[in-house]
Amino acid sequence: MTDKQLAGNQRRTLRTMRAKLLAMAGDWDGRDQFNLGELTRLADEIEGVATNMVSDDGSEVHDG
Repeated sequence: MTDKQLAGNQRRTLRTMRAKLLAMAGDWDGRDQFNLGELTRLADEIEGVATNMVSDDGSEVHDG
């Protein structure tokens, strides 16, 4: 598996995790704003990691 393939696979996994966190956050809507906010914040951090995934040499790795 190339670095590009690995990054693509992990990016997709991270985005699945993000979707699950956002669904969990939605469960707290109207119940507890702290939990909603923390889960949303984690989802945003995960998206940042997925977006900025880099290869071992520091160059960006993109899907495609």
